[in-house]
Amino acid sequence: MKIFRRAQGMVSIVIPFYERLEYLRRCLDSLKACCNDFDEIIVADDGSSEVTVMQLKELIGNYPFPVKYVSQPRYGFRVAAARNNGVRYAQGEYLIFLDSDFLVFPDTIKQHLSLAKPKRFVAAHCKYLTEEQTRIFFRSNVSSRLIENLYKESSNREIIKQHRRFIKRTILMRLHLAGPDKQSLGGHFSIYRKDFEYINGYDENFVGWGGEDEDLGIRLIKAGIYGRSAILHARALHLWHPRELGDKHWKEGPNIRYFKRKDVPFFCENGLKKSVAAGTST
Repeated sequence: MKIFRRAQGMVSIVIPFYERLEYLRRCLDSLKACCNDFDEIIVADDGSSEVTVMQLKELIGNYPFPVKYVSQPRYGFRVAAARNNGVRYAQGEYLIFLDSDFLVFPDTIKQHLSLAKPKRFVAAHCKYLTEEQTRIFFRSNVSSRLIENLYKESSNREIIKQHRRFIKRTILMRLHLAGPDKQSLGGHFSIYRKDFEYINGYDENFVGWGGEDEDLGIRLIKAGIYGRSAILHARALHLWHPRELGDKHWKEGPNIRYFKRKDVPFFCENGLKKSVAAGTST
């Protein structure tokens, strides 16, 4: 493995994954354009089928950067546990989390690194492609020009709104004029490993859709780890796909009741560090 010297140390990208191999392929293809800005990718599988795993292992050997596959048994949707499992096998001092249905630009990772700072996390966002735009994209070869053109097709209004909201909320929280709040985490953010470990990563009691990102964001703020916005500059596109049933109704499920419990400490017990790390790797 070729390691590039950076102020942040070694950089690992953690991508949770389940079954959508063609989406992951496009995500990895987009990362080719910024492969000098990271050292490894960890694909953290949430229990895909044997056929998918076989195809995935064949796929990841074709990239000009190290891609490690790690897995966990399928006991429902467990993205919190998958992300933690990816971190356990990652070697990087700096962690970038990216969902498998995201496309990045040649400077996306560099934008994360430019804002990296101890006791801070870097939050980014994305523009959402329509079903038709995604269909067109899948019929084309991945290129930086195509991604750029798709990005320009949609308005910047929502991205600017998210950035301004993030900045305002962060200022209010640091002045103790607002309580801890989620800060655009989950599909696209980065953080120093030691800060992620300080709160013990994601709370793996979140099983099923929703709540794990909000919980992580609030615990980071409680631990004094505030966000920096890369929403305008660490650009990404989100590929359209049908929403899962659980995704549609998560606010009615057990995760939201667990999330609303009182007096949540910043350190979660059922998190990254365990007596025995679950999962396997190749």
